[in-house]
Amino acid sequence: MFFPQSQFKPVFILFYVLVAASVWKYFSIPVITDSFDNDKAAFFWLGTYPLIGSFLLFGLIPMGIIRYVFREHLADYGLRLGILLRTVRSFLLAAPVVILIAVLTGYDAAFFDVYPLNETIRPQNTRIGYSVFMLHAFIYLGYYFGWEFLFRGFLQHGLSEQCGIPTAILIQTLASTMLHYGHPGSEVFGSIIAGLVWGILAFRTRSILSGFAQHALLGIVLDWTLIFTR
Repeated sequence: MFFPQSQFKPVFILFYVLVAASVWKYFSIPVITDSFDNDKAAFFWLGTYPLIGSFLLFGLIPMGIIRYVFREHLADYGLRLGILLRTVRSFLLAAPVVILIAVLTGYDAAFFDVYPLNETIRPQNTRIGYSVFMLHAFIYLGYYFGWEFLFRGFLQHGLSEQCGIPTAILIQTLASTMLHYGHPGSEVFGSIIAGLVWGILAFRTRSILSGFAQHALLGIVLDWTLIFTR
């Protein structure tokens, strides 16, 4: 082996994140065809492909790696309540700012062809009701769980012992920001700030829950604004 045994875990984590992020970025985009025009249910579920892909690639598989490869506890990677007072307080303080950003972003034309990630419910493709949106929002929770667990849990916590907390935060921010490339510039630069803030919160609260809740709130309110206020 060309690296010390002590480096097995960080090398494994970095390699998995590299592969998983690349697979999700380039292979989780469904092919939308005219054959689904008369089957709205099939059309909708086809569009959930990138959301479910995130839950599996970024959430479930890393959880399995932690339990069955590293033989460690998921709680050590932020999957716990942590310091509950800090978690709740940070979410309540951030929520108004997150909602404001989401609403303002929803009126930016640059985002019309990017979100919702389920492209079958974008306003230019179809019109949906509130019940379909609620189903979309529920599935979105799995998407954001996978995203937060991979970057602020699996990657950040997994590297912190070897690299130190500041370096681990910067590495996960770099990785998560790069997945935003190709999106509007405001989102790319905003993802740098978000990665740093949610990374710091993950250590301050000993949990990924505050960042997960903020990220999910941002995405759901953004999609609501795009769909129902245009």
